[in-house]
Amino acid sequence: MTSYERVLNTIEGKGIDRVSAAPEIFGLSARINGYTIKQYVTDAQTLALCQIKSQQVFGCDIVFAFADTALEAEAVGCRLYYPDNAYPYIVDHIIKTSKDIDKLKIPDPFRDGRMPLVVEACRSMHNELKDDCVVTACVPGPISLAAQLSGLETFMFLIADDLDSVEKILNFSEDVIMRYAEALLKSGAHSIMLFDPVASPAVVPPSVFKDLEAPRLKRMTDALRAMGSKFLWLSIAGATQKILPLFSGIGIDLATVDYVVPISDAIRLTEGVIINGNIKPLSFVTAQPDEIKQIAINCLNEAKGRFILGSGCEMPLESKPENIGALIDAAVSSPL
Repeated sequence: MTSYERVLNTIEGKGIDRVSAAPEIFGLSARINGYTIKQYVTDAQTLALCQIKSQQVFGCDIVFAFADTALEAEAVGCRLYYPDNAYPYIVDHIIKTSKDIDKLKIPDPFRDGRMPLVVEACRSMHNELKDDCVVTACVPGPISLAAQLSGLETFMFLIADDLDSVEKILNFSEDVIMRYAEALLKSGAHSIMLFDPVASPAVVPPSVFKDLEAPRLKRMTDALRAMGSKFLWLSIAGATQKILPLFSGIGIDLATVDYVVPISDAIRLTEGVIINGNIKPLSFVTAQPDEIKQIAINCLNEAKGRFILGSGCEMPLESKPENIGALIDAAVSSPL
């Protein structure tokens, strides 16, 4: 059974030969393959090569068309700083006051910023792996992009004082994301992950997620499915128990849960959404391979059903390669 068949069968509730393994390996794939993070996030072929090689070495069931969380904001107009061996970060936000919102322009995914780079990398991954391995393209949720465009502090003040402006920013962010996601799907992505760190209850109150983010995510998943995404994946870290009951109504098929959320709770609260997780990401830096394998086996035993083994969020750039192998080995060797 190919990785693609294994993952899709898991999503569809069909027979599988073993549990799928899909840790969120992004920039870590560059370090594993001898490239700097700056090379990874600024060159399409480097990004594609690192993802493909990592998949071939470790046997992960999913590769990721994703550079960094600041990419979309940069394409809109934010200014970034690029360290050599860490992710770029925003040094100048494009929204400083509510008056700036109406000046925003939706970027062209085939021309603006580094969006074309990831679109090209996505196409290269699909051409190489075809339908043997799932290519998942990652885009932010509206609330995460909105916070990038304005800066988190400014965005939180707007939530408290100016909901009309918040709605405008979120609507604009949704349009940016959907145009970019459509380009990624047309370029070979099998599925879309909504990577939405700011939506975590650790950052914004659950009521903000319920009232402002969930309706948009539902609208987006409906549209993305119509565009051809084989499944929809939502990744939000932190203690998400208060928002997990909303996940089934959003229309996602797969949800990453962090280590602070027991898998049994996630399964109970999400009503049929497949769970991915949920090893503590720092463990991939500090633990030994035998420890990682045992933790992974414990996750599999707790899940007792449709489940995709992985990390609770992005794997740290300092993770030990042998710990990735230990996680995959747990999936390969454990009985269904």
